[in-house]
Amino acid sequence: MLYILGAGSLGLLWAARLQQADIACRVIVRNAEQLQAWQQRSNRLQFNDSTGNHTLTLNFETPNTARMIRHLIVATKAHSALEAVRQLRHRLRPAGDILMLQNGLGSQQAVAQACRAQQVFAASVTDGAWQPAPGELTWAGRGSSVVGPLDTGTPCPEWLNRLPPALFDWRWQTPIMPTLWRKLAINCAINPFTLIYDCHNGEVPAQAGAWLDSCLTELQELLRLQGVTEDLAPLVHDVIRSTAANSSSMRQDLHAGRRTEIDYILGYACRQASQHGLQVPALERLLDAAKDCLRQHQLPTD
Repeated sequence: MLYILGAGSLGLLWAARLQQADIACRVIVRNAEQLQAWQQRSNRLQFNDSTGNHTLTLNFETPNTARMIRHLIVATKAHSALEAVRQLRHRLRPAGDILMLQNGLGSQQAVAQACRAQQVFAASVTDGAWQPAPGELTWAGRGSSVVGPLDTGTPCPEWLNRLPPALFDWRWQTPIMPTLWRKLAINCAINPFTLIYDCHNGEVPAQAGAWLDSCLTELQELLRLQGVTEDLAPLVHDVIRSTAANSSSMRQDLHAGRRTEIDYILGYACRQASQHGLQVPALERLLDAAKDCLRQHQLPTD
């Protein structure tokens, strides 16, 4: 049995695909109110993918259920991950595993420190999914996942190899941190600009101009300190072109009045630069501008 913590777009996407693959799973929602909302819909999810619209019946529960958990997939936002996992610690089996799907960095390490009896894995995910309405999910963009252990000596969990390739495009990589850092840098270069200019990804270069170039230069140096030597600018512009019509998750959170993951993306990058003694004025200016935007919308800045 696989357990998915979090019933947002990514958690529901995993649950829907596992259901289609006939792999038993349960989705852990935040509280009794969320559970009741799903029960009023008969636990049904309208799942729209490239093959059409499917009605799936999922299994939901709250954190206080007594069932023990061996395999946990954490699909909450980064700022919610640690507290959500802490609510489940009494249910986690020793020597079990936890797969973290969060954007940014920091939440993975925090959960690993809090759950020393479990093996913690992290994934870089490029799937795109959104919820048009409660009980509905659209798999808007089929992506891929790169998965690896935070502790580089840890082998791949056996259940990952049971995922059907037609539904789960993933590969194992160790060490995983260079991949997570690369994704972090790309998100730092795109998402905050979509926030402050309220624009789609494809509009970022025109809106940001030379500011984007300065941020890319600073991010490239930060990546170098992490042992990542790839040229960042072409990667970022490729992502901008391929997702030109997309609204970043950070911008979506802004429009929905939700707390963003700015502190685990750009905030984390700026803190790491400071710890290394690296000056990043363009990134710090971007972080300040993003926080000003969030304050104007009365949203948390962390």
